[in-house]
Formats: sequence, C-alpha cells, structure tokens
Amino acid sequence: MRANRLVMAAVLAISTTASAKYDAATQPGATPATFVSAREIKAAVEKTDTGAFSDSPLRVVPIQSKYNVGMAVVRRTKINGRMLPDALIHDDVAEVYQIIEGEGVLVTGGALKSAKPLTAAAVVAEIGPSSAGQSIVGGTSRRVVPGDIVIIPPHIPHGFVDITTPRIVYTIIRIDPHKVLELRSPRR
Repeated sequence: MRANRLVMAAVLAISTTASAKYDAATQPGATPATFVSAREIKAAVEKTDTGAFSDSPLRVVPIQSKYNVGMAVVRRTKINGRMLPDALIHDDVAEVYQIIEGEGVLVTGGALKSAKPLTAAAVVAEIGPSSAGQSIVGGTSRRVVPGDIVIIPPHIPHGFVDITTPRIVYTIIRIDPHKVLELRSPRR
C-alpha cells in the first residue's frame, strides 16, 4: 500500500513538472494563437470578386522568431471561358491549399516550361521568391473539390490547368522558414 502511494506521488510530481514545460505562460517568447474567421475569409473573397485572379493575404505571423506562417485566400475565375496561365514554383515557401468552393484540376510536380523569376517586390513579399512559367511539363494532375487539402513543398511546380466550375476559391497556409514573407496583422 505504501509503495502504491509512493508511485502515485512520483507520477504526480513527474506529470506536474512535465506539464509545466508546456504551459505557454512559462514559455518566454511564446506566440499567441492567431484566429481568422469564416466571415473574414468570405469578405476577402467578395472584396476581390472581379478579374481572373486574386491572392489576398490575411495574416503572416512570426512563430517564436523561428519562422513565419501566412494565411491567404485565393480566387481563380475563367474569363470568356479561359483562365490565366498558372505555373509556379516557390524557392523557400511551402503551401497548404484547402479548397473551399468550386472544382478544378491541379498539377503538381514535373518542370516549369520557360520559367522566369518573379521580381516584383510586392509579389515576393506575398508568396516568397518564386518563378513562373508558361505551363508545367509532366507532373501529376488531380481533380480537387471542396474539402480537399494539398500540401506543396518548396521547389515543386504547381498550378491549375482547368477550373471546371465558374470559379475556384481556396485558402493557402504558407510556411516560411526563411522569414521572407511580409508580416501582416488583421486589419481593423
């Protein structure tokens, strides 16, 4: 019986010490959680509902000064039955797409045809150092629908080759280990 009490006391002491290690209040420089509401995402889509393409960064936050994480809403629309060429590769930034509206065909992998670095400072601040091409040669085509999630590491060509609904809308989480994205806070 006494051995059981000693074991219980030791377990309690260890668990209390271990949980303190993960208590955010005890972690210097801990980054608070960042919230982006469905209302804010919808407003970003509605605000930019003209033209063939919009990429609306809503947040880019530093995570304990180690890396940045960005969140954007992207909308692509066919104009007169055609869509803009979409063939990109990012040097430093990984992207995670979640389709929230519409359907399309996304190609990942392969190689960019006629790749040229994107040099506009505003573009680099939003998506990181990247190159664009006329198209993607090879790669894997996938039909994407609402709810699908696609993880695209740096150095992987990617782009939509078709939108099979009037438009496609998706969120992008950008993981930025080199802190090249411009920090963005919520607009007030």
